[in-house]
Amino acid sequence: MTAASNQIKSTLWEKNQEYPLTAESLRMLIEHRIPLIRLKEFASAQECETLYAQSQSLNFNAYQDVSPKIEKVGITVFEYNSISKANYFKEVERATKLRDSIFAASFNPLERIMKQFRECGANVRIASEPDYGSYYAGLIRKIEHGTQVHIDFAPLEQSEWEVCTITTQLSWTLYLKLSDNNHGKTCIYDRRWQPSDEQYKLDSYGYSDTVITDVDTIAFQPYVGDVLLFNTSNFHYVEPMDGQRVGFTSMIGLLPNGEIIFWS
Repeated sequence: MTAASNQIKSTLWEKNQEYPLTAESLRMLIEHRIPLIRLKEFASAQECETLYAQSQSLNFNAYQDVSPKIEKVGITVFEYNSISKANYFKEVERATKLRDSIFAASFNPLERIMKQFRECGANVRIASEPDYGSYYAGLIRKIEHGTQVHIDFAPLEQSEWEVCTITTQLSWTLYLKLSDNNHGKTCIYDRRWQPSDEQYKLDSYGYSDTVITDVDTIAFQPYVGDVLLFNTSNFHYVEPMDGQRVGFTSMIGLLPNGEIIFWS
């Protein structure tokens, strides 16, 4: 990257700018040139409330070996990487049926976001494995106690899965329920993970604050009905929330052939 392009990137981060989803902004996000994309009013307040209400009859399970506690409905590769790929795919059918029953009683945010990606010219699909089939995609998740500083990057965390072949990883979250305060921001650092950062790993996912010393950051406030996308190989964390913070989310990856895949 040239000195000029470094200056462009720095300026964009310092201005804390938010961008709508377009082919150009998606390319810029993938290339780490902007910090985030916000899709304003992606879903109506009624749609969000209905989807949230459907989730309340379900059992939220906490991630294992993750502190502070994060609860979710759905399954993740992150959890099954230490168990087995076979067990993950055994659970995909059950988890997908449960997710689709929630969609049937509310609406389908996963298909809506994939449609918007296609409208930007992207070739998108659910991730899949030749011997197993499609991955699961779409968590209803509560992050109300905050997180540690961390990254999400499948090539580091998941070996021998299709998702480990991606070159860039994003996440998207539709916010369904938020308590009426200004807590629960997501903070993203202008600092990408490097292999040498593993010396600062604290536990199953968190890193020492050493990795983000003197690094520019942006903190964005979630709003019900909005979707926020950012590049998860940048270090980031979520502030503790005094109340409810519920979203629908999945990972997004760019494959070397240009395809974009979704999974959880």
